[in-house]
Amino acid sequence: MPNEVRLGDVLKLERIAVQVDPEAEYRQIGIRSFGNGIFHRDPCLGSELSKLKYFEVRPGRLVVSNIMAWEGAIAVSTEVEDGFVGSARFLSYRPIGEVDLRYLNYFFQGDTGKTLIKSVSTGTVTRNQTVSPKNFENAVVQLPDLPEQNRVADKLDGLLMQHGHATDEVPSPQTVRQLAAAGLERSLNRWADETIRVDQVCSMVNDTVHPGGDLGQASEFVGLEHVVPHFGQRIGSRPLGDEKGRKFRFAPGDILYGYLRPYLNKVWLADRHGLCSVEQYVLRPNGTMPAELIAAGLRSKSTLDKVLDATHNLQLPRLRSGLLMAMEIPVVPQKHQKQAMADVEEFNQQIITLAERQRHRETLLTALRPALLDAAFSGRL
Repeated sequence: MPNEVRLGDVLKLERIAVQVDPEAEYRQIGIRSFGNGIFHRDPCLGSELSKLKYFEVRPGRLVVSNIMAWEGAIAVSTEVEDGFVGSARFLSYRPIGEVDLRYLNYFFQGDTGKTLIKSVSTGTVTRNQTVSPKNFENAVVQLPDLPEQNRVADKLDGLLMQHGHATDEVPSPQTVRQLAAAGLERSLNRWADETIRVDQVCSMVNDTVHPGGDLGQASEFVGLEHVVPHFGQRIGSRPLGDEKGRKFRFAPGDILYGYLRPYLNKVWLADRHGLCSVEQYVLRPNGTMPAELIAAGLRSKSTLDKVLDATHNLQLPRLRSGLLMAMEIPVVPQKHQKQAMADVEEFNQQIITLAERQRHRETLLTALRPALLDAAFSGRL
C-alpha cells in the first residue's frame, strides 16, 4: 500500500551557484510544458545571460520550473545535461530517500500531481503561479515502495517510448528549424558562384498607411504573428477594420522581413496585396534575381548567422535596415535560376512535411500521456 510521504523527506533542494564569467560560454536548459522534457538552448557568452542567478545542473535531479510547473514543466535531468546551467527559475532536487524520480515526475504530470503543484504555488493569475520551495517540500504525496515505483516508471517509460518511437526518425523542433536554414544554404550554394548585397537585388519600400488613410488594394493584415519562423510560410491574416497606428502597404512579389526579434527568421514572399506591421521591412525585388531566391537567401543559415552576430547583445533585438541591406546573399546566374528555384521549392516542401510530422507526433503523445498516467496512478497499469 502507498505511504504518505513528505516531499522534503525524499528530496533536497540543490543550489550549486555559478560565478558567471562574461567571456565564458554557457549552455542553458529549459523545460517544455506538458511533460515534454528538458531542452537545450544555444550556447551563449556569460555577458548574454539574463540578470538572474545561475546554478549548475547535475544528472539525476528532479528539475522544476518554478513558474511553469503548474503546466507540467517538470523533468528528470540525465547525463546529457551534465555541465549545463539553469537560471534561478529552475529548482533542482536530488533524491535523499527511497524515491524513483521518474515516478515522481510522471505523478506530477497527472491530474492529482498538477492539483498538488497548484496548491503549493503562489499567485492568483493562471500564468503567474510560482512554486514555493517551502510549500513544495512540505507537501505530502502517496508513494508506494521503491520496487513498485520502479515498476510503474519502467512501464510508463516503455509505453511512451513505444508510442514515441518516431523520436529517432523525426528530429526535434529545434533541429528541424536548424535544418530549414542549413538546407536552404545548400540548395542555393549548389547553383550560386558568388554573393551579392541585398540592396543590389531589391529596394526597401516604405509605403506608409496611417489610420483612416487609403488602403489601396489591401484587404487584410499580415503581421509577424502570421509568419512561421524559419519556414517562410504564412499561417493566417486578419481582415482590415478600424486600424490603429501606421502600417506598411505591400504587394504581390514583395518580401516581408521581420526585423523585430530577427532570430525568429520570419521572412515571407507575399502573394497578395495587404498591410503589415512597421516591425517588418517591405523589400521589393528589382528584377536582378527572382524573389523566391532572394527570400530563400534571406532565410538561409549564413544570413541568419550574420543577423544573430549583429543583434545578440540587444535586450530586444532589432535589425537596422542599413545592416540588412548591406548583407550579402548567394547570387544565382540567370541560366541556373529556374533549377535553383525548383530545388528551393522541393526543399521547402520536404522541411514543411518534416515539421508537420513532428507536430503530429507531439499531438499524439500529448493526447496519449494523460490516459497512460491515469491508468498508472489508479492501479490499472
